[in-house]
Amino acid sequence: MSGELWTRIVKLDDMVDISTFSCGEPEIDVWLHRDALERQEEGGCTVYVAVDGMQTVIGFFSLSMHYLQNRTIPEPVKTGVALPGNIPCVLLGRFGIDSHFHGKHQGTLLIREAIMTAKSIADTVGCRLMYVQAMNDRLIAWYEGQGFASMPKHPRNMVLDLKSFSADD
Repeated sequence: MSGELWTRIVKLDDMVDISTFSCGEPEIDVWLHRDALERQEEGGCTVYVAVDGMQTVIGFFSLSMHYLQNRTIPEPVKTGVALPGNIPCVLLGRFGIDSHFHGKHQGTLLIREAIMTAKSIADTVGCRLMYVQAMNDRLIAWYEGQGFASMPKHPRNMVLDLKSFSADD
């Protein structure tokens, strides 16, 4: 996809220098610096890091498995999902773009990478949706612009139908 400032996306390990990463959200920054590698090593998630040619961390996202009850899914998404009961999904747990790269469309490009990674996972393990909990109300509109739909009773809880998502959207 054109416009990326990163050259590759790698799985976080102790060779990736995350020490200078700061997205401006203390909760996200602290999690990446203090908890991300341990959570990944414990099997709680996988952390993907976008780095440029100088190994500068542009952004990151974490993915793990989750499920949602069919009755909680918003109607626009539910109409295409025939699965009863619990619906397997990929959880977009943490997501951040370094503040030096804000306003350069890196968030939009990286969320598309996260969605495409989730689609690949879904094809392997059998999974239908991607789920995210927006950190604040301001992010609801941004996630909607990426194809996510809010759950009726909890607008910050959002889902995307991986089966109907196209990278060309």
